[in-house]
Amino acid sequence: MKKQVIWFLTMVLLAGGATSCTDMLEEETYGASTTDQFLNDPENFEMLVGQTYANIKWLHDHWTYWGLSTLTTDEAVCPVRQPAGHWADGDFWRQLNTHTWDPAGEAFNNVWYYCNSGAVLCNKVLEQLETYKHKFDDETYSRFKSELIVVRSFYYYTLFDCFGRIPYTEKFSDEFVDLMAPEEVWKNLVRNLEEQAPHMPLATEPSWSYNYARATQGMAYTLLARLYLNAESYDVSAATAAEYDVYNKCIEACNKVIDSKQYVIEDEFFTNFALKNEVSRENIFVIDEDGSKNNMLSGGNPMNKFRVSLLTMHYNHEQVWQTKVKPWNGFLASPEFIDLYEAGDYRGLCDASEDKGGTRVEGVTGADGRRGWFVGPVYNADNTAIAEDENGDRVILTKDLYGYDDQYAFAFSHKSKLKKAKKDEVDQVALLNQEFGTDYKAGEKIQDHFIPAEFQDKKDSKEYKDGAKKAEEEVAIYNKVLNANYEEQRLRTMEPTIDNTCWNSGARCWKYEADKTGTYTYSENDFVFFRYADVLYMKAEAILRGGNGDLGELLADADFQKIRTRVGLNAYASLDLDELYKERGREFAWECVRRRDMIRFGTFNTAQWGFVEGPQAETVKWFPIYRDVLSAEPRWKQNDGY
Repeated sequence: MKKQVIWFLTMVLLAGGATSCTDMLEEETYGASTTDQFLNDPENFEMLVGQTYANIKWLHDHWTYWGLSTLTTDEAVCPVRQPAGHWADGDFWRQLNTHTWDPAGEAFNNVWYYCNSGAVLCNKVLEQLETYKHKFDDETYSRFKSELIVVRSFYYYTLFDCFGRIPYTEKFSDEFVDLMAPEEVWKNLVRNLEEQAPHMPLATEPSWSYNYARATQGMAYTLLARLYLNAESYDVSAATAAEYDVYNKCIEACNKVIDSKQYVIEDEFFTNFALKNEVSRENIFVIDEDGSKNNMLSGGNPMNKFRVSLLTMHYNHEQVWQTKVKPWNGFLASPEFIDLYEAGDYRGLCDASEDKGGTRVEGVTGADGRRGWFVGPVYNADNTAIAEDENGDRVILTKDLYGYDDQYAFAFSHKSKLKKAKKDEVDQVALLNQEFGTDYKAGEKIQDHFIPAEFQDKKDSKEYKDGAKKAEEEVAIYNKVLNANYEEQRLRTMEPTIDNTCWNSGARCWKYEADKTGTYTYSENDFVFFRYADVLYMKAEAILRGGNGDLGELLADADFQKIRTRVGLNAYASLDLDELYKERGREFAWECVRRRDMIRFGTFNTAQWGFVEGPQAETVKWFPIYRDVLSAEPRWKQNDGY
């Protein structure tokens, strides 16, 4: 996209499928310069540091960290779509939907690999920095060292957030690294960020563009604040949390970001998620996207591309929005999550009316504009009529989930008998006859009306072929009428299940602006990992949990108030933890925040939503280590509960 980071192919080539850290240590040059030759020119080290960001671009895929953080919460579900059984995918999405995952899930392997290999690369480049320290002035050396440690901390934080016990190390070595207990991982991350954050560059002009999508002081302190706020949820003991004074330390870290005066709450919520959202001064840390290029690095399931629009939009959005790739009709919101939004909240549901709603919504935002979640009709390519999907159903997306009732599916064929509903057969045939002036009988073959008896067995005859063609034409006509007559019963009546949810069910995430011009293959929008709004809300929560701070002063802050007023709501006059929990869901939907929020507020394993039935064991807050990882390194032990 905007400023492209040059990803220099350095001596560490991270082969896909590695299952332990020591597999990632060997240098392969493939005819390129060796490390010594390359670093004879110290200016090349800039590219070497840039390469350490490469694996972060894999973490926002639905087969990696973003998928695990999103689909395990109330903000998203992905049931099997009927008819046709779409999104079955070996039961993996079912397992995330129901909190019944096991160590065979490929996403666990993907996160383990990309985070570990990213951290290993940071350690290797840090080792090289020490080796060639004499080639750098003190300021340059310090800048590179701090950046590499913060980037490594981000990799370990992401891995830690998923698994708790991880092979944390700050050395580049082939020595065995055991799994470190969560509290010790937390301490190491906090120590490194406290030490390095002050030395990180501010995202100021004229360096804003240079530091865009890179670790900065604001990014480091935001990550540190998250670690402090979530200490208890990360299994940090009460004694250690008290020793570290976690809520006051969280407030201090938030104040470092606030007092830097480098970030503001944007006037328009959707500026942060626009196709060209590099203009946002609210976004603190992003993944820089280029939706015009298919530069994925693997033929496997994950991609280093953000695919949220394709993931959530209905198949028929392809025609009306001119997408280069047919959307996948996958992830959607649970109805319980949508119910968190107040009426009029621009982050909530868009207009669902059949005349001006759905894909006919105009405007960026506001009372009649785009909202955070798409419901309503999807129109055809020329926007003249509601589109029909391949089942012959009108595409009208609903907030609520429904099962597909195939007893009302009229899939007729001239080669078979009338396939009517399993019940009300006589009434439906009567309706058909009334509609078309026919005299069909239940179970009768359609072609009998169009093929003379003497030609019934002569399939090569002109009479048989003409009759069969006429039968097909007739079928197409009355199928459409019957489908319309029974649309409500078929699509919006049956209770949904994890294995049966109709194609039109569920609100689709629309906060990231969709390309409607057919310009980009994947999302051109830069993916947002950290936002200034989160800093303000973390500070509020830390105060509410006992930290020293004036909540009234924070509520009166213009930026704090704007988070609400810009989406059509009143600013908070007062605030408690219950409301803040709901508000964080509304504000940060699909931003890799909700899972940790639910764990911190005690709802992840106790509440019920979508297809999750609680209460569950507390051990579900940590994911299992992938089975092949443990097979490759038997000295590591599986997480409890698996």
